[in-house]
Amino acid sequence: MKNHELKEHLEKILRYAGYEFDRFNVFPSMKKEFGDFSTNLLFKIKDPTQTKTNTEKIIYLLQQDNWIQENFEKIEEKNSFINFFLKENIIYSTISEILSKKHEYGKSSYGEKKRILVEFVSANPTGPLTIAHGRQAAFGEAISRILSFSGYQVNKEYYLNDCGRQMELLGISLKAHYLQINGIPAEIPEDGYHGDYMKDIAAKLPKGCENKPNSFFEDFAREEILKTIKKDLKNFSVHFDSWFSEKQLRLSGKVEKIIEKLRENGYVYQAEGALWFKSTAFGDDKDRVLVKQDRSYTYLAPDIAYHADKIQRGYDILINLWGPDHAGYVPRIKAAVAACGFSPEKLHVIIVQLTTLFRGKEKISMSTRKGQFITLRQLMDEVGPDATKFFFLFRKADSHLDFDLDLAKKKTEENPVYYIQYAFVRAIHIMMFGKEKGVSEEEIINANFSLLKEEQELEILRKLKNFPLTVEQSARTLEVSKIAHYLLELAGAFHSYYQKFRVIDEDREISSARLALVHCFYIVMHNGLELLGISKPESM
Repeated sequence: MKNHELKEHLEKILRYAGYEFDRFNVFPSMKKEFGDFSTNLLFKIKDPTQTKTNTEKIIYLLQQDNWIQENFEKIEEKNSFINFFLKENIIYSTISEILSKKHEYGKSSYGEKKRILVEFVSANPTGPLTIAHGRQAAFGEAISRILSFSGYQVNKEYYLNDCGRQMELLGISLKAHYLQINGIPAEIPEDGYHGDYMKDIAAKLPKGCENKPNSFFEDFAREEILKTIKKDLKNFSVHFDSWFSEKQLRLSGKVEKIIEKLRENGYVYQAEGALWFKSTAFGDDKDRVLVKQDRSYTYLAPDIAYHADKIQRGYDILINLWGPDHAGYVPRIKAAVAACGFSPEKLHVIIVQLTTLFRGKEKISMSTRKGQFITLRQLMDEVGPDATKFFFLFRKADSHLDFDLDLAKKKTEENPVYYIQYAFVRAIHIMMFGKEKGVSEEEIINANFSLLKEEQELEILRKLKNFPLTVEQSARTLEVSKIAHYLLELAGAFHSYYQKFRVIDEDREISSARLALVHCFYIVMHNGLELLGISKPESM
């Protein structure tokens, strides 16, 4: 059962009884004393008196409903919330469902096959990926997996900002580095690229390139940096379906076409020698320049064309993951989408906050411009891709992250990703031991699940039952951290159970039932780790 099923039924009951109410929520209870589901509907009933008598009437009304009686052991009110306690047979049915669906458990048609384009990372090909890009990559990949698992058709895209002033500077900088390593005096521009990675790229150039134009060096640097970016993303288990080039967008004439479209719609005007977008018509604090006095485009012009192109490709929903420096850019792009004649509701922007690295209590300082920064690759090399990704995902995207390198390397329960993966491995070992003891798959599938009476067993079962709901909530809110926290709680419940009870003992029936529980735990952990893009080790 999912919370929306209960919510829909409660709405029917209330309407039939003649109650008026505002929108209310039904959510899984966080503590066992509050049952399996809770609702705030008592706060939403349009009753000016809010009397105790009315509350009792509503509770009584719900208790008399046949469907409620079939599914719930009891209903009670506490602190003006109504708590629902599922019948044990409903809870036990979760085991059969998980064993039957296996790696499809938690999968749904929630997204109704709507097409979604998730654009993320999209770092300029001017240097290696930083930890900021890494966090965006982790979120983008996980969100895409969750949405796909929830019934959406998802495409992942990397937008290459491969033209403009920064790319020109990249070419100029590489040429200067090349000349320097070949003993020819040259000066790297102050606002150019000074990092050691540029020296490494320069060393790959053949002899005799001194007189090559800047464009040659620009193209060479772009391709070498792109190779590095793609390799790092692959090692981070992040994969893109498409790579979209800003350079090709400009060459296609689509930027000119979208500006003409805006002009036709009455949202472009000439002033001070520049071409302006009338974004104030859509709530922006001031109008924005599209084409500068020197006839070059601002960042906004190709960005508008790119978003129009996304929509014209037939996507129902656009999701962008941007860094905090783009927060003020969101209303501008939404205004542009609306001005082009499209619904701005199609566009969802997630701002991924920055990460600060620590070694214990010591903060690690970084300077991107001078090349003094820790790259995603360096972070993965030090703590591993799994720890890197999990630490990125454990906090909400809009929350600043303090990343403790020392903690991420620990092989103890203090390290959440180690704690989760160890629980997964522990389940594998138990299942292997069950095979060694001759407990067949048929015995497990047909076990008497009602023998699982221990409090810790029922706790695990309730958590397993909540997995599909957790996935759906994560898809609906685009909050990956919900699944990360769910897995940590589930792992904790399993570790506690293991320390207190023997799964395989002399009682064959109990052993079969407990092995079924372990198998279910394994399946759900497998599915959850897969959604986060984290590996599933068989041993540790």
